[in-house]
Formats: sequence, structure tokens, C-alpha cells
Amino acid sequence: MKQTCKKCKSTQFWKLNDGRLKCKQCYNRFAPNKNLTKISRKLLKQIISEFVLEHSTNIILERVNISKYKLLKILTLLRIEMTKDIPEMFSGIVEVEMKHIWEDNGKIKD
Repeated sequence: MKQTCKKCKSTQFWKLNDGRLKCKQCYNRFAPNKNLTKISRKLLKQIISEFVLEHSTNIILERVNISKYKLLKILTLLRIEMTKDIPEMFSGIVEVEMKHIWEDNGKIKD
């Protein structure tokens, strides 16, 4: 599922200012493939909706006809993209008062 050159199948590129890629081996210029998973948009929407509903991988596999490896790769890519969209209010330092941290027996930890 890596980006490859269409001519020589190399996986090493330079990124050009216009967004295209230039192969380091054969110098071929081409637009990067946006859909690295090579599945239909409809199927991708179904996988995303199942993922958002917090269904397990096995349940998603029962409902979608793709390999487990491909599903795991798609879910990994989805998680990576979701981490890029974390709101500002959820980043930074969090302060916690010690009185709210309890041990298993109900006593405050030191």
C-alpha cells in the first residue's frame, strides 16, 4: 500500500512544489495516489461508519468483504488521520489534584 512509481516501481521520491512526486530512480513525475487502499469509496464509507460506531474488527470483517490485513491497514490509516485533527483544547498540560487519585482500597495515594 506504499506509493510506487508507475514506470519503475521505485518507492523513493522527491516532492515537487506543485504537489506531484518525482521518482529518484527514473525521474518520472506523477500525481500521488490519494487512495492507497485501492477500495471503493462506498466500501470505505461503510468501514468508517462501522469504526465510528466502535464495532470490533471481527464484526466489521463479517459485514465487509475484504481481507483482515487490508481492514487493519485501513483502520491504522484512519487512526493516523484522526490524530491529525485533535482540537487545540485537548493538547497541553493537564493539572490533577492529588485528592482525586485513589488506591484500590479507597485511600488516597501518596
